[in-house]
Amino acid sequence: MSFRNKNIVPRHLSYEERENRKKGIYDSFANYLVFCPKCKYCIKTNMYVMRAEAYIDELHEKKVVCPECGANEWSLGYPLGTLTGFVRFDD
Repeated sequence: MSFRNKNIVPRHLSYEERENRKKGIYDSFANYLVFCPKCKYCIKTNMYVMRAEAYIDELHEKKVVCPECGANEWSLGYPLGTLTGFVRFDD
C-alpha cells in the first residue's frame, strides 16, 4: 500500500523516541509509518514498530526506491503532530 495522503505529513521519531527504542522502550499500541524523508512519500502506514523496522530493512535489501523522488532512504516515523500514530481527520 503506497500513497501520498495530503492529510498525513510524516515526521521522524524524535531523539528521545529513538533512544527509548534502542533501550526496548516503545508504545506497543502505536501505529508507525514508513516514509521517504526526502519527499515525505508514505509507502506504508498503520504498522507496529517491529514490523515497520523489518519492512524498512526489506526495502533497503531489495533496493526499493521511492516512486516520487527515487531515493532509497526509508525512515520510521509518525504523522506530524502525534505521538502515537493515531490521527483523526476532520472533513
